Amino acid sequence: MKTDYDQQMQDFLAKAKNLGIKVTLHSQEASRLFEKPDRESQRVSQELKVKLFTHTDTDGVSCGVLGKLAFKDNIDIDYCSYEDINEKVGKLIDGYVEKYDKIFITDLSVNEEMASAIEKKPQYIKDKFTLLDHHITAEWLNDYEWADVKVSENGVAASGTSLFYEFLQKEGRLGNQTGIADYVELVRQYDTWEWKEKENYHAKQLNDLFYILGRERFVARFIADCSPNFTEAEQLLLDIEQEKIDRYIKARSKDVMVRPINEYTVGIVYAEQYISELGNALAESYRQVDFIAIVNMSRSISYRTVKDNINVGEIAAFFGGGGHQKAAGSPILREIKERVAEMVFSVPVA
Repeated sequence: MKTDYDQQMQDFLAKAKNLGIKVTLHSQEASRLFEKPDRESQRVSQELKVKLFTHTDTDGVSCGVLGKLAFKDNIDIDYCSYEDINEKVGKLIDGYVEKYDKIFITDLSVNEEMASAIEKKPQYIKDKFTLLDHHITAEWLNDYEWADVKVSENGVAASGTSLFYEFLQKEGRLGNQTGIADYVELVRQYDTWEWKEKENYHAKQLNDLFYILGRERFVARFIADCSPNFTEAEQLLLDIEQEKIDRYIKARSKDVMVRPINEYTVGIVYAEQYISELGNALAESYRQVDFIAIVNMSRSISYRTVKDNINVGEIAAFFGGGGHQKAAGSPILREIKERVAEMVFSVPVA
């Protein structure tokens, strides 16, 4: 009785003979020539090795959550600020870009020098890159085929997480995991401050939980269960945290310094915690200022406004940062930190 292999081999040899091709088989595994391919082993062998550069806030870290859900252990994540993103991407493209099949930059952008450096690479290197950002100050990057900057889609404000989620869904990387779409929507609402208009305090509490747990625990929690429904223990922690936020805002509001900066009247305060809540609360309270600048000397300056005629994203961009019209940030350079340290210790206290 002829097997499928016998028939397929005879067909193959007959076609070769008609073409005038002499075929001699020496392999002991010739029968495997016509076996159906092992799709599963092919899939495993073709798993992408992925690099993700993303921001350090809840929106950026949530891109890390999505990356882990999509690529499991095949993704290396680097959490970046505007201060070090260009240095980190530069080291990759000059040193170990060949290590990765795909490179994502989410929820923040590179500067013109780094964009140019990527663009000068061979096409197969450029094809590895995908930049997904939603800050209006990064729209110029849309001139590059590897960048996709969308401030909004269909009239809905975008976030880094929502853009990365949409990309991964189109690539078929996430499947139908329960709760993930709800999680993404809460992150988007908080990052765009849409939660305030909708009074969706669930979105705010998700952001609070990020700062309570810290980055590693937060990522682990939502990889294990991406449903944004809080446990009883998490809700208790959130209630305690809200009390701390309220006390912190009350204390820092007494330390605001109002100063003229260029053509603006600015409320300046030094703070290291609850930046978004503090900035928006102070912007609401100090209506006489154009915007609030929250200075965290160890990291950055955050800008917040509630006025429609002020664009703090443009102000932040002037100082090497970026962001949205009403919420933005810029890095504090090392040389500025050093000058401040010198000033602090050069004036004796009487």
